[in-house]
Amino acid sequence: MTDVLAALRARFLERCAGDVVRLEDLLARDDLGAEALRSLVHSLSGAAGTFGFPEISLAAGAADDAFAAGGTPSRDEIHHLIRTMEAALVRPEG
Repeated sequence: MTDVLAALRARFLERCAGDVVRLEDLLARDDLGAEALRSLVHSLSGAAGTFGFPEISLAAGAADDAFAAGGTPSRDEIHHLIRTMEAALVRPEG
């Protein structure tokens, strides 16, 4: 892996740590329809795959698909996304 890609992956993981906190906050407020959640899962869905974290991309994509279908993601989908992100933070190799 190039130094540039490694640096970008590291920055993505730093962002993920903050995103986990935001996701947990939205869950705690039971705000699954929030525009902030919609934007966050959409961004994660694309960026995670780009930086070599397909599991995060798939989990975020499921939540994003719920929005695209006119609904909202379930609490279980968001919990799964959080757990997937936390696993990547523990094992950053992707």
